[in-house]
Amino acid sequence: MPIDFKDDKSRSALRAKRRKTNIILNTLIAVVIILILVVGGNIFFGGDNTEKQKSPSNSEETKKNDQPADEKNVQTEDNTKEDVTADEKDEEDGKLEERESDEANVEKVLVNPAWKPIGTDQVSGHQSSYNMGTTDWNEKLKAAAYAVDIPVDNMTAWWVTGGDNRENQAELTVSAKGSDDTYRVYIEWVDGEGWKPVEVKKLIQNDKR
Repeated sequence: MPIDFKDDKSRSALRAKRRKTNIILNTLIAVVIILILVVGGNIFFGGDNTEKQKSPSNSEETKKNDQPADEKNVQTEDNTKEDVTADEKDEEDGKLEERESDEANVEKVLVNPAWKPIGTDQVSGHQSSYNMGTTDWNEKLKAAAYAVDIPVDNMTAWWVTGGDNRENQAELTVSAKGSDDTYRVYIEWVDGEGWKPVEVKKLIQNDKR
């Protein structure tokens, strides 16, 4: 039987055409699958990022909630300690009490339960002195300044004298420089701790000017 070369050529061309078509189809299918994976990934993973960016407070809240219970308790205890310290300080500071007086030249009497001794540099025993410039004299002025809340270098001492017990009690008449407000300050000596204010009288007029 004679061989028909034309028929073989037609079959070969047809097979080649089918192979090309299959390759194109497979390529298109692969591209479509890749696109589906990319779009799907963006939807799932990109959506999470967007949600996180929209609500950063949720992340912060989560961190707070994830904080160990012990650490939360420590912070609470620290806050409580600070409040207690503040309350104790208020108690120590005390409040200045004002009292009326029937003395002719006294406008009012001032007392603060929180007044404390001012300290002392006298280490070899206390020797009360009424000589200007001595250690004890300077400490008397410091105690008076502390009682009336006037800096020593801005305070004028009009009169300094002893009390009933000149060694352990003193009385100072003072005022701020340039001010007409005059005070009579009573102080007492506390061994090892220095002079302590015990009472202040605000005078109507300066009787020691």
